[in-house]
Amino acid sequence: MKLTLITKPDILEQNAKQWDAVAGDFPFFRFAWMGNWIKHLGKDSELAVLVAIDDEDQWVGIAPYCVVYSRTRSKRLKYISSGVACSDYLSLFTKPGYESEFSSAVVDWVIDNIGADGPFGRIDSIELEGITLTDPDTQYLVEQLSSAGLGTHTVELEGCWKTELPSNWSDFEIQCSKSMRRKTKKATKRLTDDQTEIRSTRNTSFKELWSTFVYLHQVRRQMLEQSGCFADPNFAAFLENATRELTESGHAEIVQIDHQGTPLASMLLLNDGETVYMYQSGSCDKRAALEPGYQMAAYAIQRSIDQGFKAFDFLRGDEPYKARWNTTRVPLSRVKFIPRSITAQLKHSLWLTGRSFKEQVNAPK
Repeated sequence: MKLTLITKPDILEQNAKQWDAVAGDFPFFRFAWMGNWIKHLGKDSELAVLVAIDDEDQWVGIAPYCVVYSRTRSKRLKYISSGVACSDYLSLFTKPGYESEFSSAVVDWVIDNIGADGPFGRIDSIELEGITLTDPDTQYLVEQLSSAGLGTHTVELEGCWKTELPSNWSDFEIQCSKSMRRKTKKATKRLTDDQTEIRSTRNTSFKELWSTFVYLHQVRRQMLEQSGCFADPNFAAFLENATRELTESGHAEIVQIDHQGTPLASMLLLNDGETVYMYQSGSCDKRAALEPGYQMAAYAIQRSIDQGFKAFDFLRGDEPYKARWNTTRVPLSRVKFIPRSITAQLKHSLWLTGRSFKEQVNAPK
C-alpha cells in the first residue's frame, strides 16, 4: 500500500470511479457529494486528500482532508464537506481489509506533516467535525493524535436520530406511543386521500421538483426569521448538483406531497442501500393544519420499510419531533487537536476566549 497526497481537483475528477469504489454507497462519502463541495464550497481551502494505492494501482483507502484558511489566516486540517454542508458520520473510508493499515498510515502522515516543513506549512489545528466517537477508525485517530502530544478540545454537536425498521408498518406503529399512533394513522389516511398526490424524481423531472423543494424549504426558514441555507448561492449550487448526481446513481430522491393540486411538502432523501437519511425538508406554512411534517415522515418511513431498508435516520438536529418516531440519538462531535507550537497554542487560546465571550453574549438574560 502506497500513500499519496492529492492537492489538485482535476486529479480527483479523473479518478471519480476509483473514489466511489472505495466510498461505497454511503452518500456523504460519494464523489458526487464531496466533489461538488470542493467545486462550490471549497474555494477557501486547499485539498489535502490522502489516497492509499495498492500494487495494482487501485485505490483502497481515502482520507478526505482539506486545509481551510480562516479570516485570521489560521490553517485548519478538516474533512471535506464538514461545516455548512452538515455532512454526518464523516470518517476515513477504505476497501475491506485495509482499515487498520490505512488508519495507521494516515496518523503517521498527519503527525509528520503538520509542522512548518510540511506541504502546507504549519497547521494550526486539526478539526474532525460531524464524527461519531464510536466509529473504530475515528477512535483510532483520536487516540493516536492525543497520544502524540497534541492538545484536544471536544464539543458535542446536535445528534442524529435513527430508528431500526421492522419488516412491516404495523409493527413500527406498535413501537410508537399511543398518542403518536394517532398521529401516524391520521397522516397515512391523508396520504391516501383522493386529493393527495405524491411525486418523486423517479417519475417527475428533477428540475421541477428541485425548484419547489428549495421554495418550500426557504418559506419555512423565513417564517422563523432566518435567511435559510439556499440564500447562499454557493450552497445552493453545491446541493443542487450533488443531489442531481446522487439521484442519477440511485442514492438520492426528492419526494413531493401535493394536496388539491398545490405543493404541501417536499423532502430530500438519501440512502446507502440499507439506511434512508432525511437530509432536508420544507413545507407550506399556511397549511399547518394538515400536519405536513407527520405526512412526510410517515410516508418516508413506511416506504422505506416496504422497500426493505433496515433503518431510517433523521440526521443531525435535536428537534423534539425526531424523538417521537421511536428513534435513538446518535451523538456527533467535533474534536479539535492543537499542535504543540507556540503559535498554534496562542491561536487556540484566542479562539477559546472568543468562543466564551460569544456564549456569554448569547446566553439567555
